[in-house]
Amino acid sequence: MEHTGNENIAEALKLLEHAATQKKDELKNVLSDKYTNLRSLIVDNDSSLRVSLANAKNQALDAVMHAKDAGVEKVRDVARDVDKNVRQNPWPYIAGVAAVGLLGGYILGRNRK
Repeated sequence: MEHTGNENIAEALKLLEHAATQKKDELKNVLSDKYTNLRSLIVDNDSSLRVSLANAKNQALDAVMHAKDAGVEKVRDVARDVDKNVRQNPWPYIAGVAAVGLLGGYILGRNRK
């Protein structure tokens, strides 16, 4: 008896379904064993991972605080230098402020058509 193309496809699909049902339990066991091993590794390393993350967080916070303190100190030094220069020779600064004021007034006051 000769099989048509559709019959051959149906027979192949039945054969694949039968093989899949046979291997289903075996596949579940293999996957569950692998995930059990992975879960145990994660649980074992969880405490060391938390300690490492806590140490990294503390180091980052220390670095940020140090950078902030250094930045504040640098701004204070620059402000002291500017204050000292302005008190010693104020006229260039007064002229600069006047020029910026005139330029700003000109830009804001011009007629926009």
